[in-house]
Amino acid sequence: MRAAKRIGKLTSTRTTALTTEQGTNAKILAAGTIPWRIKSGQLQVLLIHRPDYNDWSWPKGRLNANETLPETAWRETKEEVGLNLSLGIPLGVTRYKTAEGNKRKEVWYWAARVVDQKPSPDSKEVDQTRWATVEQAQRLLSKEADQQPLDRLATAYEAKQLATIPFIVLRQAKPIPSEAWTKDEVDRPLADSGYTQAKAVARLLRAWKPTRIVTSKYKRSLETIAPYVKKHGGRVRTKKWLNPKTASEHPKHFVRRLQQELKRLEPSMVCSQPSVIKRILQEIRSLVRDEETLVKPKVVKSKKKSNLSPGSLMVIHRAKHLRGQIVSVERYDPLVK
Repeated sequence: MRAAKRIGKLTSTRTTALTTEQGTNAKILAAGTIPWRIKSGQLQVLLIHRPDYNDWSWPKGRLNANETLPETAWRETKEEVGLNLSLGIPLGVTRYKTAEGNKRKEVWYWAARVVDQKPSPDSKEVDQTRWATVEQAQRLLSKEADQQPLDRLATAYEAKQLATIPFIVLRQAKPIPSEAWTKDEVDRPLADSGYTQAKAVARLLRAWKPTRIVTSKYKRSLETIAPYVKKHGGRVRTKKWLNPKTASEHPKHFVRRLQQELKRLEPSMVCSQPSVIKRILQEIRSLVRDEETLVKPKVVKSKKKSNLSPGSLMVIHRAKHLRGQIVSVERYDPLVK
């Protein structure tokens, strides 16, 4: 099978205490999840049985032509086992050659917590599912490569880094040029390419499902989040502290409000203009450094990556059982169709 032909640049940067990935390096790309739950106080994972291969594995599949890796992991899990899950922390990448031996393949994994849903195999690619303890899963898995993400999941669980809450930082999509706009700057809208980016952002955000959405009052920020809110819902709040002028003139207030948002116990997202996003990244970098986490500060913000590009986002996972400590950071660009 040929690798999917894609339009646009595929970017994926992820880091946790155990893994770091700086982009893809294979002709064939796939993504999947390890669904997990706590049952009677014990960690369990969900395996799938594939009749065509007669093996036990994880929900996963190849990228479609117009997908990012998180989108693929979310979609494949929903299609194969009927679970509509939010992605948790990254679990690394497995790399191997295809059966023909002439092409490299990468499978990117995420943890995905199951709370109230029941798996339902699609009866085509998957005919059985089975909940198992880590020890049982280690015996059931057919491929040695599938042990790697399981080991990382178990390690994260023991370190209390598995149960997390996502916090998403989204830079507004591309607006029309300022020189082409003669009215109030607050009302400057997205360019046509920006609207296209916003639609791609909506597809990408589905992988984490932010329910609290905080944005500046600028029209182009509101237009960036509009496609996601229209299709998937969420509570939208416009805040002055996310406006460029307020953030610049009242830096202490800005930091205090950002810290309040980071402490919330629901999947959240902030969206604003480039200068504000740069300030947010700087504050998060400082927080990562001050907490002395195992996540490298330069992944959040470095000289080469001092800001996000238009329509791009950063996903920060905070551990529920470590007082909100940051345990993973991911960067993605939306893939425009």
